[in-house]
Amino acid sequence: MATILVTGIGGPAGQSLARQLIERGYCVVGTDMRPVEMPGVIVHCVPAACDPAFVATLRALTLESGADLVIPTVSEELPILAREQNWPALLALASYESVWLANDKWLTWQRLSACGIDVPRAMLPSHVQSADHTAQTIGWPCIAKPRVSRGGRDVTLYQEPEFDELRALDDRFILQEFIPGAEYAPNVYIRRTGSDIVVPLRKTALKQGLIGNAVSVVYEDAPDVAALACAAARALGLSGALDIDIRRRSDGTPVVLEINARFGANSAYAPEVLSALLEDSGLLQG
Repeated sequence: MATILVTGIGGPAGQSLARQLIERGYCVVGTDMRPVEMPGVIVHCVPAACDPAFVATLRALTLESGADLVIPTVSEELPILAREQNWPALLALASYESVWLANDKWLTWQRLSACGIDVPRAMLPSHVQSADHTAQTIGWPCIAKPRVSRGGRDVTLYQEPEFDELRALDDRFILQEFIPGAEYAPNVYIRRTGSDIVVPLRKTALKQGLIGNAVSVVYEDAPDVAALACAAARALGLSGALDIDIRRRSDGTPVVLEINARFGANSAYAPEVLSALLEDSGLLQG
């Protein structure tokens, strides 16, 4: 029986992934910054990704558990682990450069724009001159979200009367045109060789109404969304399992909001992605 170590086991992505692996008969070891109890999983507390002891602690746990594969699900960990060489198990991560680009939403927007991928209009708070300038550049209402963040945390929808609050933000945030149409969370597996896998999931309810994490999703046959997700991932040079956010404009055109270089919270609705990772890792059972 293969052993798989999942980081961030207390978060939505980690919990979903762990349950799927247990159902498939794998031995699952988890890590988290806080104590977590999960049936069938041995969970270890680890320092935050920014702690100098994080890498050494996770490396030691990888060896101690005899893990065959490590799947990080915490955004802050990704660029740190992507730099590591000679990890004592397979590490489910894309290249450092691609993970670094995906980790910063402003850098993601710049690269996708340069590659001709459809994205919302965007700018940094330091670019803001006036409410009229904001209207002309990205429009009202608009979205502000941290350039480096986990999921939908600290995402805010601003209307024009809230301009002073918007202008008080610094460049740790990105300002983005609000795209009003249906939102998707395509779960993607990009293979270095072979056919990519895309499962277009439409978000049927969002935590904050118009914005935020998905409360529920359904599969929807959306070839244009699937094609855009793959094109965006390849523009960043990404590979492996990805969670991408895409919305439609009023005219139906899909645009890429952001890319997470990891499994997302809704991966159970796209089991093909996990199967592809396990197959490529030589760990697919039965």
